[in-house]
Amino acid sequence: MISHDSTDKTGAVSEEEIISKISPEFSELTLDIQEIFKMSKNPGFVSALLYKLVKEREETNKLLKEINSKYEKILKNIAGDKPQNQVLSEADQMIMHQVKEQGQVEAKDIKQLLGYKNKNAASQRLNRLYEGGHLKKIRAGRKVVYLAKN
Repeated sequence: MISHDSTDKTGAVSEEEIISKISPEFSELTLDIQEIFKMSKNPGFVSALLYKLVKEREETNKLLKEINSKYEKILKNIAGDKPQNQVLSEADQMIMHQVKEQGQVEAKDIKQLLGYKNKNAASQRLNRLYEGGHLKKIRAGRKVVYLAKN
């Protein structure tokens, strides 16, 4: 059965009642929203709101550009701290040779190659080579494979 409580004598439903049915949270907002709703029929008011929105978006974009430029500077500083032509240790050279020979390696391969007791040390060594830009890293679930960087 349909309730006709929200209709006036002409059968029309008020805007406030429609809004309260569609979104009860919206209808609970302050009187400011109701005033804006009433003023929304005024084109001058709508254009002022749109102008304010454009200005806020411009300010947001300006802030995002500043944040992005600071982020890029930080990345450049971090990259600048790493030596470009570093000499690899004998163990790292063995790993790189193994990667070039096999095409790919896992921590278990390096564990056997270097005679480590567990895979943690091998994983750390592979990660350092990856972070140094010497290897590519591919993760498939728990399995991590390292490839030569071309």
